[in-house]
Amino acid sequence: GGGTLQALRGECPDDLQQDIFEQGWTHTVWMRIEEYQRVSLKTIAEAVLLCSPNYLSQTSLPLCVPGEPESQPLAFAKDTMLWASPANAGAQVLAEEIATTFAGLIVSTAEAPGPATHMLLYLNEDSFSDERLAEQVKQARQDRLPIVMAHENDPDLGGCLFSKFFETTPQELIADGLYKSLARSCFPGRHHPVSLALLAKDLGATPARSGSVASMRRLSASIAEASSRLVRSRSSATITTAGDGSGGEATVSVDSVEPGCLGGGGAGACLTSAAA
Repeated sequence: GGGTLQALRGECPDDLQQDIFEQGWTHTVWMRIEEYQRVSLKTIAEAVLLCSPNYLSQTSLPLCVPGEPESQPLAFAKDTMLWASPANAGAQVLAEEIATTFAGLIVSTAEAPGPATHMLLYLNEDSFSDERLAEQVKQARQDRLPIVMAHENDPDLGGCLFSKFFETTPQELIADGLYKSLARSCFPGRHHPVSLALLAKDLGATPARSGSVASMRRLSASIAEASSRLVRSRSSATITTAGDGSGGEATVSVDSVEPGCLGGGGAGACLTSAAA
């Protein structure tokens, strides 16, 4: 089972807490989903490389993993309209972010879906506080309008455990199987571009045509760079993986730098994995 950074610190012996948690070493969360694991592995690899002789003068490295979704130039080849209901606080912001990142998506914020091809159901601690949303979701399911669910995991945006939605969602929707479909996790920081890419794929985005590959690659790189600047190295609270209602995250930290950890006698970084 995983745990938040605060909980892991509480389990750490007092004489080690300062060296592990207060020296500014890089921290990253570890999650079950493979696409997010790649981001965490890149974070660890970057921290190690930046301690090696060849990269001591650098502050960041543009690492990538072949096939990672956040580096794929995606676009919507077919007409796709995403409905973000005004009754679903936060849905419009996320929908517009997806549309800005991936070309060809139209966002509707009308009171009714109209010609929309998909509905975005944005889930955070305030979901279903507006009674209209439950009726809209119910009607969308009756009309067989595809619903793409996004589970917010950023505490600053109302992120919460997925299990909370079984308390706040009308039982009629739960009994009708609303949560049998996968809800995509929306993580902050370096993991955020992955969340956007997976949501775009759920909406039907496909690899961009050759003529737009270069521009889309630059755009994806820009989004990834901007997100990396949002990472707070001193906080990495973990949230339950979306959709399964269980734990399983761990915090991995680069907790010491000692000469000779890497071959050739150069400076290196020793890695430890902390899990509840």
